[in-house]
Amino acid sequence: MNPPATAVIIGGGIGGLATARALHRQGIETTVYERRAEATDAGAGNGLVVWHNATIALRGLDLEPDLADIGLPLQRYVFRSAADRDLATWSLADGARRTGAAAYTVARPDLHRLLAKAAPDRIEYGAQCVGFEEDRDGVLVRFADGREVRTDLLIGADGIRSVVRRQLIPAEPPPRHAGVRAWQGVVADPGGVPDGAFLNTFGHGLWFVFYKLAGGLVYWDGVVSDEVARDDHRLRDGRLGEQGKAFLTRLFGDWPGPIPDLIAATPADELQPVDIADRDPVPRWSTDRVTLVGDAAHPMTFNLGQGANQAIEGAGVLAGSLAAEPDLSTALRHYDTARTVRTARLVRQSRANGVFSRWRHPVVCAARDAFMRVAFPRLVYRKTYQLTMDLHPLTTTEGRP
Repeated sequence: MNPPATAVIIGGGIGGLATARALHRQGIETTVYERRAEATDAGAGNGLVVWHNATIALRGLDLEPDLADIGLPLQRYVFRSAADRDLATWSLADGARRTGAAAYTVARPDLHRLLAKAAPDRIEYGAQCVGFEEDRDGVLVRFADGREVRTDLLIGADGIRSVVRRQLIPAEPPPRHAGVRAWQGVVADPGGVPDGAFLNTFGHGLWFVFYKLAGGLVYWDGVVSDEVARDDHRLRDGRLGEQGKAFLTRLFGDWPGPIPDLIAATPADELQPVDIADRDPVPRWSTDRVTLVGDAAHPMTFNLGQGANQAIEGAGVLAGSLAAEPDLSTALRHYDTARTVRTARLVRQSRANGVFSRWRHPVVCAARDAFMRVAFPRLVYRKTYQLTMDLHPLTTTEGRP
């Protein structure tokens, strides 16, 4: 089977656009099909951390300077209790030295725009994929408006409820709800938010994170366990408005500053409710001509902050696999081998880390806080931080010879 001359990517999010950039650098003519009707700001009201591993992958796409232009360097993780007690702090300096790459906080729309600008081939909006047919000579992709497109390689980058994945793995159960819901906001810095820090504050079935973004903004995330929200229909049904904002204020209003100020500064109609979910890992997600990237391949909870990072990393590994192996089917098998084991470990570790934020019993929470003060930085570094830095050699791509 010859190398692909053309590729179709379903999904114009971070993973799809990073993959388009990576494939273009391999000389593959690539078209991205996105179901949204127009190029709106994907992920508005949302922030993320680009960890060292994704910075390295973006370096391989010649985008590291652009990342530095839109992001703020992240230097440390800080853990506190809702009672305003220090629990743990760990520095990212060692990871930066070991990998030779910084971590950054970025606004998701800024990263999306960066990648859209860097994807030099076509992006077609208003294109809802409904299925595909694969044969030995290529893939026929079908869209809801009746269009049909033929391509050498089809890549599903269409998220946790991927249409492409559903056809590849038809018997799979629905995504697994993680037992929490998150409410997100981006506001002007009210003061009291330290530079270069990712702040985590833990309560009883509650968790609050916040950090600075470029442009004088702060991103925050209020995470509420199902047990806490169980008796409030507004949160359960996602009808926020002023009543929902008042409920969040009651939950977090007596927490250490600037947490109450961040909620107060966020307009009620700009609160972003997000159901947190993942899927069980699978041993393979590719056929001879069809594969997956990002959340379509390995959706994970946000507890490691690796969802978008793994999408970017996977784009580099896929392009590197195609560059290293001229036979398409073999290249996709190599891609699966490189990615399935690594991402399965991250999915499981992220799921395990999420338990910390769901605990409610005072005795259990006190034990958690004591554990974090004594051992958490060392264990987090060994089990999660090092795990995310365990890069595959094909993460950085240089283009086809």
